[in-house]
Amino acid sequence: MFHRRMNARPLLVILSAAVLALLAIGTAACGGSGTSNGGSYKHADGGKEVVLRVNSGGGFVTVQYNLRSVPQFTLYGDGTIIVTGPTTMIYPGAALPNLQTTKVSEETIQAMLSAAQEAGLFASGVDYGRPGITDMDTTTITINLDGKTYESNVYALSADAAGGGLTMEQQQARAEIATLVGRLNGVESFQQGLQWESYQFTSIAAFCTPAVTGGGGDVQPNKLDWPLSDLGTLGQATQPEGFRKAVVTGADLEKLRPLFDQTTEITIWNSAGKEYNVIFRPLLPDETV
Repeated sequence: MFHRRMNARPLLVILSAAVLALLAIGTAACGGSGTSNGGSYKHADGGKEVVLRVNSGGGFVTVQYNLRSVPQFTLYGDGTIIVTGPTTMIYPGAALPNLQTTKVSEETIQAMLSAAQEAGLFASGVDYGRPGITDMDTTTITINLDGKTYESNVYALSADAAGGGLTMEQQQARAEIATLVGRLNGVESFQQGLQWESYQFTSIAAFCTPAVTGGGGDVQPNKLDWPLSDLGTLGQATQPEGFRKAVVTGADLEKLRPLFDQTTEITIWNSAGKEYNVIFRPLLPDETV
């Protein structure tokens, strides 16, 4: 095939051709997704572009919980990972979620995508069944790959649903997904020696509503003065009814940031002579509102 000598090393030429052939086989096996990013799975490479995300929501939880809920795992194209870290059981809890971030190699991204494919997640609309249990959350896994988006929704993934109205095929599929989610939550199963640090958000959503007084039990909320414009007119009205939402960035965020160390989930804020409850939700790199 090659007629030209290359530094008198024909063996090297043969090996190079073999490597190229193997790469071609790998690409074909993955549906022709290409070899950009140094691997078989072609994905965006930006720090604001989601490649793989795991998010749980719904179920029997409070409005406050839903408003402050953040995806439990997000992998971006440049290898940045943001996860929800452990929290204490102390009441009242912190106002902000414990978001931790690290960065993984392209090899690890490829390994995660390979594991997702093996778990059957390169498809959308798969019926994973619905166990006979109520008020559980739904786990949504989103994968953006080679210009395509795959979304899987699994109700009550964390529940022991064996034999609960599911087929054997559904049980097996759910077990494989649960295993993958467990590995992603651990991350170190894909890459050892990661360096974690707190996620430094540059924007945060603030949901405010007039404070509800009384009925707080033995624990009384602390009170702080709101440092920005009137909470009664800040942002725009949003759902659920009675809430207003504003996205705080830039200089306003820097005024607010020092107060987060004193803020709990039940803190009451004084603004223009009235009292408000404010729920905070840091925005991730791909989120704007």
